[in-house]
Amino acid sequence: MRRVTLILVSAVLLMVITFIGLHIAWRIKSPKTLNIYILDKSVTHSDRPEHKSLIWALNHLRIVGPDGRPYNHLTDYWGFFPIDVKQQLFDIKTIRLNEIDAYASVYDAAYYTDCYGVYSYEWYKSNTPTANASKIYGGLNQNDYLFLKRMKELNKLIIGEYNMFSSPTNALIRSKTEEIFNLTWTGWSGKFFSNLNSETGYGLAEWMVKLYEQQHLKPWPKQGSGIILLSNDGLIEILTDETDLKSTKVKLLAGEAMKKWPIAPKDVNYTGWFDIVAPRIEAEVMAKFRLDVTPKGEEKLKSIGLTPDFPAVIKAKPDRPIYYFAGDFSDNPVNMCCSKLAGGKGLNKWLVNQNGKGDFFNNFYIPLINQLINSYQATGN
Repeated sequence: MRRVTLILVSAVLLMVITFIGLHIAWRIKSPKTLNIYILDKSVTHSDRPEHKSLIWALNHLRIVGPDGRPYNHLTDYWGFFPIDVKQQLFDIKTIRLNEIDAYASVYDAAYYTDCYGVYSYEWYKSNTPTANASKIYGGLNQNDYLFLKRMKELNKLIIGEYNMFSSPTNALIRSKTEEIFNLTWTGWSGKFFSNLNSETGYGLAEWMVKLYEQQHLKPWPKQGSGIILLSNDGLIEILTDETDLKSTKVKLLAGEAMKKWPIAPKDVNYTGWFDIVAPRIEAEVMAKFRLDVTPKGEEKLKSIGLTPDFPAVIKAKPDRPIYYFAGDFSDNPVNMCCSKLAGGKGLNKWLVNQNGKGDFFNNFYIPLINQLINSYQATGN
């Protein structure tokens, strides 16, 4: 018994010493200061999953705020703040019109991680999700747009992400924001689902099934996997495995410019939500999504005005540090205790079930954020 106790104590001491050593190794790297305005309107859980992995990446890369402290995913953002989920108490932190110029002069960068918002069925937990659930808070508004516009005028770093343009954002704000990012939103979004059976709880909403059956006048394909495509106008299409897809994996492919970066993002499979946008003149497609479709699948895409390849990362103009991520890039499962450790990426992947997002987070997202910040701080674009 004494021998077992000694082994257990030794193992715990070894783990503590290893943890401390990895933390010291992480601290050796000099911190970089960047004052980032992070906007997240879709916070329905106290853990802030829609921007938590961004904070993880900033901490791991030793990016600190103007006070020299690491960013905190619970407090260092703007948008929706859940106070007491059981009591439905919340707060909203937003910039007023007369504050835009002042805040734009103070912040170095703006990152809009999620603008969709919070709906009644998510917050009150009493209603079944529907296609027309009532909004509590959300959508890109006039002040959000004006803040980006002022940041652009000051040549600050701007990053926008999936869900900026869809409802509940109105058409006028969407159009003006598209100009900032130098792209056009097609109105379509999509996601890979490993199981199309809505009864198994794989994230499928019942309204998707009803919408499909109403529009296509045939049963929902309950077997196998596939990619569901939704339009802002209420249309729905499905690419099913074998029939429409050679492979159900959504490929995320780094462009030639990315491959020349000191730490280059790798080609990975992508499992999150994406939206389909088109670049305008002078915009640079830095990375793209690819759907591995059969001839039948390609025809199905063509019938709704889409192609198998479409942008994943767009830079607005060569001389502007303005980027759009056409995917839900900052929503990744992470364990914050690993963010301040050398080798924390591997430990995080081991500790957290990342549902296929581990390779994307470690090999694409973190190198992408690292390069964009380094490039901005070094050259201004």
